Amino acid sequence: MKRFLLVFFACLTAGCSQVQKAEEQNSVNQSSESPIGEENKEAVTVDAPSINPIFPLTGKPSNAEYDQRAVSVILNNHKQARPQSGLAEADLVYELLAEGGITRLLAIYQSQLPDRVGPIRSARDYHIQLAKGFDSFFVAHGYSPDALEMLEAGVIEHMNGIKYDGELFIRSSDREAPHNSYSSYELIQEGAERQGDSLEGAPEAIIFQEDPIGSEAADAVSFSVSVNENADYNSKYQYDPTSHTYTRMINGETTIDQETQEAVSISNVIVLEADHQIVDDEGRLMIDLVSGGDAYVFQRGELSQMTWKDVNGRMIPFIDDKPAPMAPGLSWIHIIPKTTGFEQSVTIHE
Repeated sequence: MKRFLLVFFACLTAGCSQVQKAEEQNSVNQSSESPIGEENKEAVTVDAPSINPIFPLTGKPSNAEYDQRAVSVILNNHKQARPQSGLAEADLVYELLAEGGITRLLAIYQSQLPDRVGPIRSARDYHIQLAKGFDSFFVAHGYSPDALEMLEAGVIEHMNGIKYDGELFIRSSDREAPHNSYSSYELIQEGAERQGDSLEGAPEAIIFQEDPIGSEAADAVSFSVSVNENADYNSKYQYDPTSHTYTRMINGETTIDQETQEAVSISNVIVLEADHQIVDDEGRLMIDLVSGGDAYVFQRGELSQMTWKDVNGRMIPFIDDKPAPMAPGLSWIHIIPKTTGFEQSVTIHE
């Protein structure tokens, strides 16, 4: 039977039922004993079972109540910027093309907040669109003309390294610019406070489910996602049946977090087709994030073919006309051009 994590309140109802039964049984036991004075009777209290809150973007349990706002950060994905810091704490990572055939990462944080995050790079308008769908506080170092126009119009609350370089964005000495700009959640908090922006208000939750999506999924324990012929931006994934997660590799090197030196574990790999158009002489792109399209979702060593729709600024995979539940954990989302499509961009390895 499918067990949706978002309906965990059913457990609370069941717990309350057990409490009621316990109280009724206690009443019966007392009535069968010898009468005693009312002043000698002691009230019996049975505590309801404790249920941990669930983080909205990972489906993982939290040890305490939370209300932190999501924070989104543009991460440099150039080979000279790897390994990045802060990937291990991310709830969601979007990987999108930028001009010149490179990709950049939009990492979204809410359940865990990074002590160090970077290298941070410049924003594009479609990064802002995605970040706004989670009502996140947006962090970047630089911007394209279209992105700057959106930021100046107040589309999203943000802090930028162009303004705070050397203060809230710290240059690392072990890498050369532009691959060496870092920040931290503590510095992001300071930036938000300076600007009068709140970091409270948790995002709307994603749907999660512990069980596999459905019976029509195909085996996919090893696969690759390519966006072009540049091997520096083509990813290979390998499934681990013990942890039910994927590891990611580029050119044979496992994707790790610089701070932990451990492999990044990914529960969901999502590939979404979207229209890409070059809009200027610099090769900057327009990426259509709202019109919908085809989707591949990899979970638990299986591939499910779906469609995606724009729902309140989020690109949501749908199956059987309903939002598809994700496996709890980190989700890595590739947005690929429709012109290449899945046939050219996704390879399932035997």
